[in-house]
Amino acid sequence: MRSVCVAWNEFLVSGPRYWLAVNLRTPPEVLQITLKRAEQAPLCVYSTTSKERRARDEPPCNEDDTILAGSMAYVRTIRSDHRGFLPLWKKLLQSSMTSLETLDLTAIGDWASMDSEHVAGWLSDSLPVVRDVTARGWQPLANATWLENLRSLSLCRPMRVETNMLRMLGQCSNLSSLRIEADGTAWDEESESMESPPKIALPHLRKLELEFDVLQDVRHLVRSLDIPPHTQGSLRIIYSPHSEEFVEDLAHFIFPDGTASKPPTNPLLEIHSPPENPEPATYTAGNRSIKFGIPERTEEWDLFSNIIVVLQNRLHNPPLTVQLDRPTEREPTTLRRLGNLNVQKIHVKDPETHLDKILAAIGSRHEDLPSGTVPDGHNWPFESLREFVIEQADLSLSQLARLVGIRQRYLRTSSKEWLKRITLVACNLRGLSLPKATQQLDAIGVALVADDRCRHPFNK
Repeated sequence: MRSVCVAWNEFLVSGPRYWLAVNLRTPPEVLQITLKRAEQAPLCVYSTTSKERRARDEPPCNEDDTILAGSMAYVRTIRSDHRGFLPLWKKLLQSSMTSLETLDLTAIGDWASMDSEHVAGWLSDSLPVVRDVTARGWQPLANATWLENLRSLSLCRPMRVETNMLRMLGQCSNLSSLRIEADGTAWDEESESMESPPKIALPHLRKLELEFDVLQDVRHLVRSLDIPPHTQGSLRIIYSPHSEEFVEDLAHFIFPDGTASKPPTNPLLEIHSPPENPEPATYTAGNRSIKFGIPERTEEWDLFSNIIVVLQNRLHNPPLTVQLDRPTEREPTTLRRLGNLNVQKIHVKDPETHLDKILAAIGSRHEDLPSGTVPDGHNWPFESLREFVIEQADLSLSQLARLVGIRQRYLRTSSKEWLKRITLVACNLRGLSLPKATQQLDAIGVALVADDRCRHPFNK
């Protein structure tokens, strides 16, 4: 822009607000000119780069700290993701930084490169206005006086949940946003035996994001948190659970023990095909959600089903919506295990070749379609189902009408209600014509609705 004309050049050079962003990767002479033109305006000092460049970038020049020293009182934001700049930050952060509001600093990139010195020890205790901290590979000391000023805190990988972290979080009483990524646990036997783990009261917290590798970290952190019921919370478990030991802790995250308010209603269970979605299963209830890792073996899917049962029981089994997006061969089995829950809506999208098994899971406890008789003393699965949505599927209307008809007659004979509505979205239909299927289902109390994207060879 400075090359447009002389007037533009003079305008930009004379305006301090156009020189607030200070890139430490520039040559010392350029850095010096930038700071001079910024005068006493609030500065954003940064040294960020892509992962591809980070490994081969040169460390800062020795005179950079001397050049910056006179301007540190005006620095409002620091962002750095390069370990090569840590010696520079060590010198500068030990001074009083009365204007610093945002600190985004990477100490290490993995556990193998951990330094013996901790970044937290470099920070001056004179950070009176700091509000936002992002710490990658380090965490503030629990006795830092500025913790109570924080409004936003992100603790990013590599990071471990341990007692000092809980004590530190307990001092952040004014946080409104908290994010923690943990790729391991540092919990030892002494910590496990503690009768009263540190309590973390965060009365102003509005947003909580947790990402853990293992369920063990869920217990240590979630059980210590005391946050408002309205806090928006998400919990992601990277690896598929292998044990039911910590399942109750997941339920505590969704709806804590001893909560005076009413449990959330109308939870949603979404199951996606793993190749297109790294978070294949998400359970959402009110303002809390849990994202699960990819179950691979049958026993992992069984455990996942049991977790959903526990979560539903914690909420007193409210009406549940189940959404299957491009289901694999395992989802029908998982769906069948949820048959006794209060599932009131099932939405199946792009089931490819698995729709028949999903229909069988709804219509019978066996892979084959029901024969029309059910042994005495046994309930049909999904008696609570009221709405069934099928999207982007090849569907036989004859099979659908038969399945629904058998169930509907049985449930009505038993004085029970069942399906009220079937919605078809962008489906390729075969078998009965759409008007004929609509008439048959309407006769047994089921409304069949198909959008204008559905296609049937008889309806051309």
